[in-house]
Amino acid sequence: MERIEEYLETIYDIQKSGRVAKTKEIAERLNIKPSSVTEMLNKLSEMGYVDYQPYKGATLTRKGLDVAERIKKNYMVFKKFFTDFFGLDDETAHGLSCTLEHIASEDVIDRICRVISGYCDVCDICIESTCTLEEAGNGRYVVIVAPLFMEKAGIYPGKEVEVKNGLLVVDTDELMVDDGVKKLILLRPL
Repeated sequence: MERIEEYLETIYDIQKSGRVAKTKEIAERLNIKPSSVTEMLNKLSEMGYVDYQPYKGATLTRKGLDVAERIKKNYMVFKKFFTDFFGLDDETAHGLSCTLEHIASEDVIDRICRVISGYCDVCDICIESTCTLEEAGNGRYVVIVAPLFMEKAGIYPGKEVEVKNGLLVVDTDELMVDDGVKKLILLRPL
């Protein structure tokens, strides 16, 4: 499926510039022979991903567009995550994102989106307001992300907690959390 997605992504990029995707341009971008592109375009057409006419080019169908947009979003989510949260350089983040965009499940993407949602401009979907425990004011929250070792203290994704005067209230226990760990706990207001 990865190879199919690479073709759809390439056609998407060409279409975004206002052109029909021609065999020669696809071949150049993917660094493969035009005859291989023609063969794949015929397969993609049979699968319902593209409308392909020899010598005229290919355009994405709704089905093909949906896949291409999903892959593009996956790439941008990973790239944002790796550069803004891990501090990786663009080249490293690009390489990892290109690999993971094809293999990540929707659940993985959703989880990363929840982590970056308060700091993200990838798409219009990220409407969740999030903050770290360090940034949280008094109030009730649900835990979005927390280090695994915090589970022993009852802090885990999905757990409802309260922030009260700088302390984290879990059930009836008031916990003082280390400043370094506060940066690692992501909350959504209730």
